[in-house]
Amino acid sequence: MILNKVLANPSDVLNKVLNSLDIQESLLLTYLNQHCFNIYSSNDDYKKLLDTKFDIYQADLGVFLALKILLNKKINRIDATAMNKLILDELIRGKIPLVIVGGNFDYKFIQDETRKRGINLVAYNTGYFEETQTDGIIMELSKKKTSVFIVGMGVPKQEFFAEKLLRMPDPKVVICVGNFLEFYFGTKKRASLFIQKIGMEWMFRLITEPGRLWNRYLIGIPLFIFRILKLKFEGKIT
Repeated sequence: MILNKVLANPSDVLNKVLNSLDIQESLLLTYLNQHCFNIYSSNDDYKKLLDTKFDIYQADLGVFLALKILLNKKINRIDATAMNKLILDELIRGKIPLVIVGGNFDYKFIQDETRKRGINLVAYNTGYFEETQTDGIIMELSKKKTSVFIVGMGVPKQEFFAEKLLRMPDPKVVICVGNFLEFYFGTKKRASLFIQKIGMEWMFRLITEPGRLWNRYLIGIPLFIFRILKLKFEGKIT
């Protein structure tokens, strides 16, 4: 069960990335939030991928509380956006070349923004493409002189894409970031820090994007709670 292997300390997540780079070892890294857990519970291919190929960290209030309830131990709450920025800051500090796949940014915009932030960008590809284009995109990106790929395409598409990237020659560190890129580059606004801290950012997002997110939250949150309570009463998590 995925909840038994979830990383719950930001330093552990960062060290996974830095150690993999130091020893030139492949790494697939992604996050687990309430929405991801619901997909994990209903999508066998995604479930198998996370169980066998990925390192995963808890990334929202829902999973944080679920782990505290199920494991009954002290853990740290991780904010996925803050975690991804921490990782990216370290990559910038080390001047490590990287590829970004995700969002739907104008190429000049992404060049200007990455240059302004000191990111050593060697290639960018939009995250909006047809499934039939995947193999060609991966083939082209694998030729770039880097081992680091930031992939933000939504769950579970980004994880399937990341795993295919890892099949190409040479070790790769592939970090799945969801919609972090939009927040980081300022094309999408986050809730205020106060709203984030009290765990109500989902409400802010629901209000700003109701057509896209109503199912994820209005149906997804009660479903997530039901699944966690079921695990608790069945005693399947230790």
